[in-house]
Amino acid sequence: MSLSWKSNISGTECRIFRGKLIVGILKTNFWKSSGYGELNGHLLRFKNQGFLNTVTKILDIEGAKVLGEIKYNVWNGSATITYEDELYEWKFESWTRKKWFVKTAEEVTEFTLTSFWKDEGNVDNEFVSPAVILAALYVGSHLRTVMSAA
Repeated sequence: MSLSWKSNISGTECRIFRGKLIVGILKTNFWKSSGYGELNGHLLRFKNQGFLNTVTKILDIEGAKVLGEIKYNVWNGSATITYEDELYEWKFESWTRKKWFVKTAEEVTEFTLTSFWKDEGNVDNEFVSPAVILAALYVGSHLRTVMSAA
């Protein structure tokens, strides 16, 4: 499934497309360190915890059940996503931060920015859950925000 995404100018809303059809959305709130999203029926809420937001809980849309978590390594530009007991590594591919990947031991999904000025790009996904794609987009947004503030 080939997807693309486009964020608004403030980076608080990311629309996810399959062709020209909107199939998902991710909304973030910098001031509350939280977000929520939907992709292909997967409804998730993200809630940052800890000093410098080093951990994000992945919750169901009501915020009642913990489905996983994201642990950041800001200085290394990487994170680990745990979702439903599956571990994924998230990492920028190069110093330009125009590509990043999410991988398990067997599979890799690449995310590529297609614009220099805007937060928009493509993801070619065959294996990863839509919930993990949402989490990966959230990680990218969160790390860019934290790194720009540092």
